[in-house]
Amino acid sequence: MKILDLVVNAVLAASLFAGHVVGQKDNGMTKAVQWDRNSLYVHGERVYIFSGEFHYPRLPVPELWLDLFQKLRATGFNAVSIYFFWAYHSPNEDTLDFKTGAKDIQRLFDYAAEAGIWVISRAGPYINAETTAGGVALWTTTGAHGVPRTHDDANYNAWRPWIEGVGKIIARNGADKGGVVILNQHENEFIEDYHDPEWTGVKYMTQIDDAFVNGAGVRVPSSHNEKGMRGQSWSTDYKDVGGSVDIYGLDSYPNGFDCKNPNSKFTVVKSYFDWFEAYSPSQPSYMPEYQGGAFDPWGGYSFENCAQLTGTQFSDVFYKTLVAQKVSLISLYMTYGGTNWGGLAAPVVYTSYDYGAPLTESRIIRDKMRQIKSLTLFLRVSPDLRNTDMISNGTIFANTTAIYGMQQRNADTGAGFYWVHQNTSTSNAVVNFRLDVTTSAGNVTIPNVQLDGRESKIVVTDYRFGKHELLYSSAEVLTYAIVDSKPVLVLYLNTAQTGEFVLKKTSSKPVVYGSSAVKSVKSGKNMKITYTQTSGKTVLQFPGGPQVWLVDRITGWNIWAPALTRKPNLSASQHLLVQGPYLVRTAALSGASLALTGDVNATTTLEVAAPAGVHTLTWNGRRVSTQRTKYGTLTAKLPGPAAVTLPDLSKLTWKSTDALPERARAYDASSWTLANHTTTRNPTPPATLPVLYPDDYGFHVGIKLFRGTFDAPAGNSTPTGVTITALGGDAFGFSLFLNGAHLQSFAGAPAVASGTLQASFGNATLHAKDNVLLVVLDYHGHDQESVRPYGPRNPRGLSEARLTGESGAAFKEWRLTGNAGGEAELDKVRGVYNEGGLLPERLGWPQPGFPTPSTWAAHSPLNGTSEAGVQFYRTTFNLSLPAGHDVPLAFVFTPAAESAEGGEARVLLWVNGYMYGKYIPHIGPQTRFPVPPGILDGQGENTVAVAVWAQGDGGARLGGVALETEGVFRGEGFGWGFDGAYLRPAWVEGEREGYA
Repeated sequence: MKILDLVVNAVLAASLFAGHVVGQKDNGMTKAVQWDRNSLYVHGERVYIFSGEFHYPRLPVPELWLDLFQKLRATGFNAVSIYFFWAYHSPNEDTLDFKTGAKDIQRLFDYAAEAGIWVISRAGPYINAETTAGGVALWTTTGAHGVPRTHDDANYNAWRPWIEGVGKIIARNGADKGGVVILNQHENEFIEDYHDPEWTGVKYMTQIDDAFVNGAGVRVPSSHNEKGMRGQSWSTDYKDVGGSVDIYGLDSYPNGFDCKNPNSKFTVVKSYFDWFEAYSPSQPSYMPEYQGGAFDPWGGYSFENCAQLTGTQFSDVFYKTLVAQKVSLISLYMTYGGTNWGGLAAPVVYTSYDYGAPLTESRIIRDKMRQIKSLTLFLRVSPDLRNTDMISNGTIFANTTAIYGMQQRNADTGAGFYWVHQNTSTSNAVVNFRLDVTTSAGNVTIPNVQLDGRESKIVVTDYRFGKHELLYSSAEVLTYAIVDSKPVLVLYLNTAQTGEFVLKKTSSKPVVYGSSAVKSVKSGKNMKITYTQTSGKTVLQFPGGPQVWLVDRITGWNIWAPALTRKPNLSASQHLLVQGPYLVRTAALSGASLALTGDVNATTTLEVAAPAGVHTLTWNGRRVSTQRTKYGTLTAKLPGPAAVTLPDLSKLTWKSTDALPERARAYDASSWTLANHTTTRNPTPPATLPVLYPDDYGFHVGIKLFRGTFDAPAGNSTPTGVTITALGGDAFGFSLFLNGAHLQSFAGAPAVASGTLQASFGNATLHAKDNVLLVVLDYHGHDQESVRPYGPRNPRGLSEARLTGESGAAFKEWRLTGNAGGEAELDKVRGVYNEGGLLPERLGWPQPGFPTPSTWAAHSPLNGTSEAGVQFYRTTFNLSLPAGHDVPLAFVFTPAAESAEGGEARVLLWVNGYMYGKYIPHIGPQTRFPVPPGILDGQGENTVAVAVWAQGDGGARLGGVALETEGVFRGEGFGWGFDGAYLRPAWVEGEREGYA
């Protein structure tokens, strides 16, 4: 047998043997949140933080935030990490809106408190997040507000009101005031390039600290997130010259973003412990962003591939890797991704921001989330793991070097934790081995341990559960609950694997209920149990002692531990065990009555490890008939969801009209903004004048239109063509129309952010006076800071617009337009991201209540148009979804056959006024566009509109458009009948007519 004082693997070296931690620190402003090397303390309790990232603008229905938070709580998370999007709240320099619609962020904190989770706030000012301009206010992208991420006065004056405004809301929800915020992040992935107090980055971070602390009154500890192992930034433990934060964090995406090859890579990182020992040795190890999925670019491979890239095997191995390396604050990016509706996205992503996350874009629980629950519920009930020392690591624990392990031990209790996985982490081999562990009874060899390919296990020794203790267990602890003062312990394995555990100070053999073959052998004062796991559950009842559930991994995915308190930090006596439903949201115990709420997606058998005194069980407010099993649990039958009927969109009457009348020479554009700037503050000057950067004129989001006029007198003065260079972000496109006729289009490509068209006038009809060139420019967001040379200040618009030929002719005038009102934000509910400059948007045609003119033709997007241009289609339909049900819906587009043969098109989808999808069939990959309840009215009339921008002379059409369910979930206990009408304001007569 190997002994544990052998030379350990060099990966972690001598730093593994760090001394036991005693005492805790605080930031000098509050003791509500403290820390030591091993963990945070919240209100004096040592806590393990398992958090999930969520972005509220990507789900602009506040009522659904509670749904997500309850799902986090139910799956064992105790915190949510939230970026706050400056741009969403600030359409112009004079506005910060924290009240309207989904901008009412106080509701985030209220719902978090209601669900029983903490909040990690991340307000930037820069946040990245694959959102346009990295989240900064879009009015700062012109270059007129200084150099970002410096202490430049103009930059400081731009962001300071935002940090103070959002900071005051964060401050009043801080843990120091009895609220839910436990950490507040400064900036985002900002590398400390120079550890020099005179460096502008240090001064900038110092300014941010001052704004949060002195300007806003935030008292909880500050944090930051290192951009991978690329720097050593802002830690008080390493070259602190100013601007440092209380809790250093490291972001890591170890499986990368290759969604094309989701089964590749899988290389476990074993150096996190060393990293934190080097750069934040007095602080708990914190991963503010650990990989929860992957983003997918235009032309990518779909988010189902990304979900597979970080699927159940990844969740099993990589998250346990963090626990094994003493990371005690983990936040998964993303846990719910949501939707890049409107112009919310940065150019690197398309409409969906599903991210392959544990919760889908439609808020559906993926299997990977259920696998995560097997870890988070273990962490919830394992306080001994929160204060351990790293003892050893390497291929020293098994009788084969194919197995790598790490050992931690709690010096106070003696509890040990061994994490084992394949030494070659990419291996899919099945490895059977013996594991050597140290226990209070001496060294023990555990036989018949198996890793089935990309699997890992946490093997416990001297593990306390209630008043009982496992000497060791090769089956993993999922969780346990204290019921009637006795523990109910859940152990899990893969089906057909062998498990062995020893229950200390137990002499009686258990009574067995179930199909697993169980062997009980008395060993001194202990009882050794050996069994082969079958599918389902086998229950062991030890006389006068604990009850043990032996479950296979998949059965364990459907075991829930609903809390009996709103405290984020629970003990095993403060939750119950429930098996069966798709989701168990809440539990309330009052005397002989137990009330559960949750969701089912099929007829379900409910089983509850409930106190013996419970005689009444309600599910979503309705009493259910129950029976007691032989081993004491309550069971009941739950009815499944009702049937759902949806309209056939292809059979609806669609009304249609031309959406691009501006291409006509006679169109009156005199009300458009005159492009008369001859200089720009943008660091990238255009090649021609006037400046045709829409941001300089107050138009930031969506499609933009430019009209240039020029003369073409007969003879040598006639121009022969035009050169247009456009900047729109990856996969953008643009089209040119001359005097009403299509001249040429740039169809776009996945990673192409700019393009030039050199169009000939050879076949065009020119007039001696006042020819009109219309440029229709798509927009895919402003760049993030990582895009050179200037990140969010990289311009959008036209950088070159010149007539060609030997005539020397030039444009006489340029006018442009974008969203109605520009920075004035006419639609305060839907907000700054929603609208672009197409005529239907400017005039509000997609909004509910718009009176469709009688002159519009009855014409379907399935018929389309036979020429280049933009055609608008609008219809309405009624929904009558079953009460008490969550029925996430999606619009599904099918390309026409000719789309692959030069019929390039760009398709916009609006639902009740929200631009909720951009479909580009020749680029892809997205064809399915989820739209949440609240945006859709499940009990009333809905308005849907589609614009088909045909970029080829043959026109374009859709092959199909349908409304489909993503799932049907019965859950009367949540309140799905909420009134979302306030999120769907109707068209107002007289508000927009002047923006034609």
